[in-house]
Amino acid sequence: MDFNLTEEQIGIQTSVKKFVQQEIEPISQQLDQEGRLPDDFITRCAQLGLLGMTVAKEYGGIGGSNVNCVLAIEQLAYSGTGAWWLVSFHNSIPECIQKFGSEKIKRTFLRPLCDGTAYASIQFTEDETGSDPSALITTSRADGDNYVINGKKRFSTFGARNGYAVIYTKDEEGGCTAFVIEKNREGYTPTKVWGLTGGGGIEAVDVYLDDYKVPGYNLLGQKGRGFDILLYWIASEKIQQCAAATGIAQAALDEAINYTKMRKAKGKPISDMQGIRWMLAEMQSKVKAARWLTYRAAFLQDQGTDGWMIEAATAKLFVIPVAMEVVETARRLHGAYGYTRDFKIERLHRAIAGFPSIAVSLEINRSMVGSSLAK
Repeated sequence: MDFNLTEEQIGIQTSVKKFVQQEIEPISQQLDQEGRLPDDFITRCAQLGLLGMTVAKEYGGIGGSNVNCVLAIEQLAYSGTGAWWLVSFHNSIPECIQKFGSEKIKRTFLRPLCDGTAYASIQFTEDETGSDPSALITTSRADGDNYVINGKKRFSTFGARNGYAVIYTKDEEGGCTAFVIEKNREGYTPTKVWGLTGGGGIEAVDVYLDDYKVPGYNLLGQKGRGFDILLYWIASEKIQQCAAATGIAQAALDEAINYTKMRKAKGKPISDMQGIRWMLAEMQSKVKAARWLTYRAAFLQDQGTDGWMIEAATAKLFVIPVAMEVVETARRLHGAYGYTRDFKIERLHRAIAGFPSIAVSLEINRSMVGSSLAK
């Protein structure tokens, strides 16, 4: 096994880190307050080659790897904002369309999602369900050459931005069927952006669909097999979420190191205390373990290894709780200042708060991994 990054991968880390320092950190408080990314942010990400990183060049992508993608997301999440979500969605969603879509779908939708002229969204979650396809209320029915969709979707990230969404519906036979749809057309109405605890820039909205017509050729994959597509996408999203959690944890560790070197007790930095150093050492070991488990999951995905989706769930079970422990420890090392918005650690603490419930809850991931072991 080779644990060394290639020159290309080191270049991705360096360029994205510089991008974060120059263009995201200075507006991090603004993102936190407004909850909206700058309109040109998606264009800048496209120019850096961060969109469609695993999509073939013939469809407008970069033709790279999932490992490259998680390297970029880790650096973006270091800011403690929701900026990483855009890059995550514009890799996991195009990759899903590339894998399951017809040639017409790929030729129609992938290039705009890779060049930054269209925003990608997923629309599965509803008021009464977040994981169970049998509980879907949103319906699709055939109408000549079209399908007509009616229902409501919850927490659709970038759902109000122009572009395309992969939407999951209950078809006439009760199966889960997926389509690629154009947002903000007749019959499509988004609500205002949800106010979230952290991760400014996620832009999650509810979406109402009222007799929304979609061409039949926009069906993604096979009719009634939409849940297979969702499971594939969620597995990719878990790995990318682990990368984001690792980036946030690394930022928290760095903040803790800087603070304890600056904060003095009896005339000496508290970082001189053995107890403090032990805490920092424990944090370091956890961040490194989370990082390599994430990289390995992305590597297995790139290799198409059997069981890579279970490896993604396994990674989430470890990385998310560990990253949250690191962030909480860093906040406690800041003392009362860790509870003020004058210090970055407070933003990092809020940014990671929702991770156990996003991209399938930790409890469902435990069931998935446990079931695979029992079989």
